[in-house]
This record gives sequence, C-alpha cells and structure tokens, in this order.
Amino acid sequence: MKAPAPHPALPKIDVRKEGRSWRVDWDYQEAPESRVLFDNEFLDGYVCGMVDALGVSTGKICRPSARVGTVKKITEETALKLAELLKSLLHPTVTAEHRRLVNQANLPHLKLQAESNEVKSPDSLQIA
Repeated sequence: MKAPAPHPALPKIDVRKEGRSWRVDWDYQEAPESRVLFDNEFLDGYVCGMVDALGVSTGKICRPSARVGTVKKITEETALKLAELLKSLLHPTVTAEHRRLVNQANLPHLKLQAESNEVKSPDSLQIA
C-alpha cells in the first residue's frame, strides 16, 4: 500500500464575479482520499439541499454533487454563503478520510505486508 500524501487534497472551491452576478465552482482533487466523495448519496443530497435552501433556481445550476458543480448568476451574498457551506461540508469529510488512510498505512501488520510484497516483487528477483 502506497503511503498517502502528507496533506489532504481538499476540493477546490472558487467564487468569481461574472458581470453583475457571481459564480461558485467546486471540484474534487485526484487523490485516494477524494474517493469518499464518490458514490455518497448523502453528500450529493446534502449539496443539492444546500443549493435549494439558498433559493437558487434550477436553470442556474450545473451538475451539483459532492464531487463537482457550478452555480451561476447568484448574488455575492449567496455565493459567499454557498462557498462557506461547501467548504464546511467537503473539507472535513476529505480530511477525515485522509487521516483514516494515514492511520491505516501506519498499522504495523500492514507495514510488514507491504515490505514482504516488495521483497516478493518480480523486479527484485534475480536469476543466476
């Protein structure tokens, strides 16, 4: 098992102004700890509920999920609130998964198993 990176790959959340309105984009980062955002109906439903609770109409939303999404043509206040809500939901989820992966990689029996797999790899065998 490959050791996880020292820091979690947190989802990127971007708030930008477009003309008179604002836009929020979020996207996961490719890393083992980001897998927690896939196939998680609770997180997907929570994100959709947040967007709905903020009063964003359906035509202004593009693929809202825990992994990736865009909300366009909203007010600055709504954009900042949505970004803060996304950050408070997604960042701790990915951080907790990263911590779990780090702890799992540090378990003694898994370290021994990884070392024994390295010894048994075909690349390390030499034929005389």
